[in-house]
Amino acid sequence: MREMPREMRAPAPAAAAARRAAAGVLLLLPLPLNTGLAAQDASFERVPTLPNGVPVVVFPVQSAVPPAEGGWVGDTGSGRRAIDLLNAELAFAFGEEAGARGWALGPAVEARLARNPTIGVDPRRLAYHGLLRDPGRRRQLYEPLHTQLRQVASLFDARLVVLPLSVWYRRADGAPDAGRAVLLLAVIDVRRSAVLWHGTIEGRAADAASPAALTTLALRVADQLAPS
Repeated sequence: MREMPREMRAPAPAAAAARRAAAGVLLLLPLPLNTGLAAQDASFERVPTLPNGVPVVVFPVQSAVPPAEGGWVGDTGSGRRAIDLLNAELAFAFGEEAGARGWALGPAVEARLARNPTIGVDPRRLAYHGLLRDPGRRRQLYEPLHTQLRQVASLFDARLVVLPLSVWYRRADGAPDAGRAVLLLAVIDVRRSAVLWHGTIEGRAADAASPAALTTLALRVADQLAPS
């Protein structure tokens, strides 16, 4: 896992067009509902396909990192807008996947918490910093993040959480216009306080200034975690 550069927070609405064609398809082995959690523990290096029919909470993206050369992925003008755009794209992409039916996506999470202010959790400002580095073999959650995630998951009777940690743009060596947007994320079992998977997913090659960089990233995330 690469060392994380300076991060900034952010959010921005998205346009919808020609998304599915841009996504690309990765083949993954589905995990049976009754053995999914145990199977994921045995394959920490592989991006997990979450079991069908299991409630999952998808939190908003927590941070964004600007390219070393300056500018923000998707030509959004700020880290906040880059995160907003990716959040909107993720909500659209998961909404198109049959495997994510019934999942609580970012907008639903924020709306539910707004109706339950006594919980005192801001879904865009979690104590995520400890997960910016690979947790390695010690994959237990720390406080207060575990309590934050558990409280929110309980609102949806969910055990599994997808926590997008940070988005950035990785430029290709020798081809500055052929880089990819990258998202670091974790899949967490809040009942066991365990990180089931921690790693990065990349979108398709796109110019850093193109909104397609974030669109294809969101589609790839949804396709890997909850394929139709």
